[in-house]
Amino acid sequence: MKRFIYKLLLFCIVPMAVLLPLAYVTDAGLHKSRHFFFAEWNDLFDGKINADMLINGSSRAWVQFSPYIIDSSLGINSYNLGMDATPPDIQYERLKVYLRYNKKPKYILQEVGYVTTFFASRHLPNYQQFLPYLSDSAIWRLYKGLYPNVSLVERYFPLYKYNNQLPIIKEGLQSYFGKGSISGKYKGYMGQDRYWDSSFSEMAKTIQKGFDCKIEPKALATMEEYLSMCKENNIQIILVYPPFYYEANRYIINHQIILDKLHELAKKYDVPYLDYRNTYLDSSRTYYYNSQHLNKHGSELFTQMLVNDLKKIVPEFRKSDSDTTSL
Repeated sequence: MKRFIYKLLLFCIVPMAVLLPLAYVTDAGLHKSRHFFFAEWNDLFDGKINADMLINGSSRAWVQFSPYIIDSSLGINSYNLGMDATPPDIQYERLKVYLRYNKKPKYILQEVGYVTTFFASRHLPNYQQFLPYLSDSAIWRLYKGLYPNVSLVERYFPLYKYNNQLPIIKEGLQSYFGKGSISGKYKGYMGQDRYWDSSFSEMAKTIQKGFDCKIEPKALATMEEYLSMCKENNIQIILVYPPFYYEANRYIINHQIILDKLHELAKKYDVPYLDYRNTYLDSSRTYYYNSQHLNKHGSELFTQMLVNDLKKIVPEFRKSDSDTTSL
């Protein structure tokens, strides 16, 4: 019996002696990684952002709002927290984590639209980006809430959360020794040097009735809570509906419902609402790589257009603009 217990302990201890240091190095490396998934999260948790202005939203935020143009035009420090395919509930949770480690921003540019604004999340897009931070209670709560079948084993057992994620483990190990990958983003933004692709034509062939714009109660409640929180904390939030290619309009059912609700929320919470659906950028495929996303050239033109409008509606920016002009 003693021999059996000895072998059993040996069987458990030897693997753990390998797994524990490997897990430590992997997590530590990912926590300083500049990989596409982790760079912004690490800036956030390390308290390195401290922005005057945040850009929040989905992929239509991180590929279309250029902090370089915003900073150079307005004389502020901005940062893009946009995340691919994320509804507002995930965006809002990320913002709350941001506020724990960074100074409160004066302004938030909140990207809105018909696709995700009033849609509640069913899963975590690119869920791998959350794995190194499961020890954080807020991230774990978000992860567990969308994947209720996960257990504490994923949170605490060494490397278990990276099951079948060998590239992520490799990135952690390489980053630990200063040889990790580089995302290519600038303060969370990455303009896309791409040309119009075939996705719109393929979508048009397969979709018969189009996208049905519905407002989900849970998503609406999140937006209301989000806007209320900003108001209570004296954060000026500005709703921004970026351009999208005009031919996509015919595939959006009940679009007016979304537009009416956005106007209603802007009025209720007394926040500016900037709508860029009907500008020259809508009319040409030159500025897009698909019907929903501007390419780099288009995003820079849009950001400059946005900056010009911000100077008109925000007193602080009007003053900085006149100061610059006088120089």
